[in-house]
Amino acid sequence: MGIRSKYILLAEDNPADVELVRVALEDRSVDCGLHVVSDGAQAIAFIERVDGNSAVPCPSLLLLDLHLPKRTGAEILRCLRASERCGQTPVVVLTSSDSPRDEEDATRHAALHYFRKPSVLDEFLTLGDIVSDIIGRGGVGSATKAVSQTGKAIAE
Repeated sequence: MGIRSKYILLAEDNPADVELVRVALEDRSVDCGLHVVSDGAQAIAFIERVDGNSAVPCPSLLLLDLHLPKRTGAEILRCLRASERCGQTPVVVLTSSDSPRDEEDATRHAALHYFRKPSVLDEFLTLGDIVSDIIGRGGVGSATKAVSQTGKAIAE
């Protein structure tokens, strides 16, 4: 697979948003590989491959667009949480949705952060801070509380 030991899995179908994520990570000096999948079926297949191969490390973080082609973000979250090896992988949900149901789904599947994609670059760059904080503190194991973009607690 050619994957670094510390990497982020980005499930995003919009190439412009993929580039914005890259810029946000680079801007905040996040030193981590980025593996991109562009639909839900690819994300689930990737999780299943990693789960079945102990030589490949689990992602340090999943950045997940909830509205992907082929499989939904909720299906991907269920697959990840059911993974024997990668079930504790921290998740940041990326979405342009204002739907309370989407935020509830993210919360139900222990997403650490619910990040509404802003239309202003400086606001999007804050994603790099969020990622740096999660990866820098060791992921879900040491996270005691996360706050959504709207200020609501997501995981405790």
